[in-house]
Amino acid sequence: MGDLLVLWDVDGTLLDAGGVGGDLYETVFAQLFGCTLEAFAPMAGRTDRAIILQTLEMAGIREPRRYVDHFICGLSAHAQSVRETVAGRGRALPGASAALAALGGPGKFGRVRQSVLTGNVRPLAEVKLAALGLRDRLDLCIGAYGDDHEARTELVHVARRRAAAVHGRLPGDFGGTATVVIGDTPLDIEAALATGARAVGVATGSYPASALAEAGAHVVLQDLTDTGKVMRALLA
Repeated sequence: MGDLLVLWDVDGTLLDAGGVGGDLYETVFAQLFGCTLEAFAPMAGRTDRAIILQTLEMAGIREPRRYVDHFICGLSAHAQSVRETVAGRGRALPGASAALAALGGPGKFGRVRQSVLTGNVRPLAEVKLAALGLRDRLDLCIGAYGDDHEARTELVHVARRRAAAVHGRLPGDFGGTATVVIGDTPLDIEAALATGARAVGVATGSYPASALAEAGAHVVLQDLTDTGKVMRALLA
């Protein structure tokens, strides 16, 4: 096997964080604007940059793009404050820890690198994963995050460039199906397909397996509990 970059979605695929994202949005919004946030934009499968922008538009904030980076700074600054909440209210999804361990570090299955492709800003992604015992098997330096770009598709390119730079490879070494994206929403699948990556859907979030199949996933898993099946899906 040649180089393989495996990129896991976080919320709904590896873990359930117990709703801390909404709590943080309310906190940061109140700090920035001095009032209560009444509604959030849809979050599933989207990046924080996109969610923040639409949430501010819904709240009637003038020139909302002016505040996106300020909002991201607020989310990052408060990320550590929710670690205990995630540990208490959240949970690693069934089979997630075993799947990460089975794939292992570099050398176990050729030159496999595993990281994340998530809509979370990086500090929050790290807190969620660490709080639920999923951090250690992932190389977060080569992941892509919701503060990197508004469009999820672009995050695949970001992760490929980072993986190539960190591991001394050429950017094309992780091109096409040398990248595998695993996620629980049609937007994860669309991001993979748009960049030529292999798309693996996991029906542990808010979308059924049928929706992930219709989005074009190469493989759809009901969950991550069958480690052998997960490995076959990732390493096909």
